Amino acid sequence: MFRRMVLAFAMLCAGLGVTAAEYDPFPDIERPLYPEVIVPVDDSYSSDAGLSAFRRTVERASEALIKRSDGGEAYDPEAMFPLLADEVELFIGRLRTPFREDFIFIGRQPARTALEIIGRLSRDEDGSDPVIVQQRYGMHVLGRLALEPTVGHSPWLDGRICTASYGKLEWTTWSSLWHKLEFFDKSEWRIATIVRPDHGEAAMPDWPRRYQMVPVSPEQKRSGGSIGVIAPEGDTVFFAADFNLNDGYFAPYLNDHLCFERQDGKWKISAVAIRLD
Repeated sequence: MFRRMVLAFAMLCAGLGVTAAEYDPFPDIERPLYPEVIVPVDDSYSSDAGLSAFRRTVERASEALIKRSDGGEAYDPEAMFPLLADEVELFIGRLRTPFREDFIFIGRQPARTALEIIGRLSRDEDGSDPVIVQQRYGMHVLGRLALEPTVGHSPWLDGRICTASYGKLEWTTWSSLWHKLEFFDKSEWRIATIVRPDHGEAAMPDWPRRYQMVPVSPEQKRSGGSIGVIAPEGDTVFFAADFNLNDGYFAPYLNDHLCFERQDGKWKISAVAIRLD
């Protein structure tokens, strides 16, 4: 509730032309608003040449097209199947309480069935589309996940080599983050993965540090491509937020994951974990 009130107030101020410096959304909270928390990260495969090349192949395959009989084009799931293991492990995550954030194993499926299931899991609407349509949705999910810049042994998936290989925080650490900002839930905290000042903005020196936990501000720019982050002193600082390896990226604390194994000397997609929250 308080979070929504802060957001509504920020939108009102933006509509009235009030700048961030003219109001304080946290007037009664002593600074700093939260402690410095650096998430433990294994990024031992982020720069692996072979795996990086494979991930680029997955990204390209997610946009593969085929000619239709009417002369038009459609996305072609066939380009993705050679990149999948013969059987793919599937996991889902659903955060029901602050203590239930792990993934649940839902089975090991042949590549074609796995891609269809991934497509169905990614859709909010009723999944009545034909199999090939669901596979097209699934190929786009894999292409998106392949872009995630941090890859290593993930504690979320028993040490598998996965994208978004950020660590878990203990409850006591979460408690320290929420001590004053208790109205921010886990979905509103980000991991500062790649930090770039937004166009025309000056970043605060040495903040945020890489892999530091920071809360997203309700105050946002009208233009896209930027993310507002609340500094420990209460100001909103804007950073570039384009999802690629060259610009800024603030990863969610709770992520989807694409996992890889070497099979017969080649990298393959061996597991996919999707959050349904």
